[in-house]
Amino acid sequence: MDTYSMFKKIKINYDDIVEKEKIIVNYIVKSSDTFSIIPIIQKPYSQDPPVFDYCECFYSFADKYIFDRNEWLTDFSGKLKHQIMVVCRCNKKSRNVLLNLPNLFLPAENNLPEDLCCYRKEELWFGTISHEKIAFFTNATDDDITFLKSNNIKYFEVI
Repeated sequence: MDTYSMFKKIKINYDDIVEKEKIIVNYIVKSSDTFSIIPIIQKPYSQDPPVFDYCECFYSFADKYIFDRNEWLTDFSGKLKHQIMVVCRCNKKSRNVLLNLPNLFLPAENNLPEDLCCYRKEELWFGTISHEKIAFFTNATDDDITFLKSNNIKYFEVI
């Protein structure tokens, strides 16, 4: 068992992930099966697929568009009207797209979808609440902690 798996959450310094966004995004997408984002969709709201800022970037690897908040994979994401959850596959193409977008951890400043989260085996593993400037790992492995340490990204253990 990994030493850090006993902790419920590892809170990550948000300023550090903003500063080292490309390093973090590369790691989390390579280490995950899927990721989700929370965009605000544009009129008409019934379009399929839905339209939102940067939507063309996500169409080729989006697996699901979840409109009903009760079905979202997280219970802490977005509370604004007309927000949806978009669940995408993690692969080389999606990683490259994310790495070429403006800073994902500053969504308001860049008109990007909010609350990037990553999943391993359908379980939340990395989460952000961007408007609160919160980032965390759940069930972090020793490799995850080594990654944070080797990149001088501060973290706090939360049981």
